[in-house]
Amino acid sequence: MYEVLVEAEASVLQCEITDLVDEQSKTGAWSSDWDTHGYRELEFRVVSGQWLDPDGTPHDLGMNGCAEVVDRYAEFIEEELWAPCPADSMKRWQILSALFPKHK
Repeated sequence: MYEVLVEAEASVLQCEITDLVDEQSKTGAWSSDWDTHGYRELEFRVVSGQWLDPDGTPHDLGMNGCAEVVDRYAEFIEEELWAPCPADSMKRWQILSALFPKHK
């Protein structure tokens, strides 16, 4: 389970990666451009989410709220899920802790 912070919406989504393909390029293969250049695919589903009101209180987004955020930020969420390196995770956790003090 991964947490993705969408700062523009003051929201945190709990995401599950359902399918992941990271095919490296094969320079000797010429059957298709995918073989030559490689390709990456990631599919995810949002399990739950929270948003922060102006008073700083977290609230459940619900499935409709999660769907709305995903519709607007699907590409951003996918980019965030591709890059879970330790430094990014620590920075993300610090931001989450600041936004959602009770979210531990």
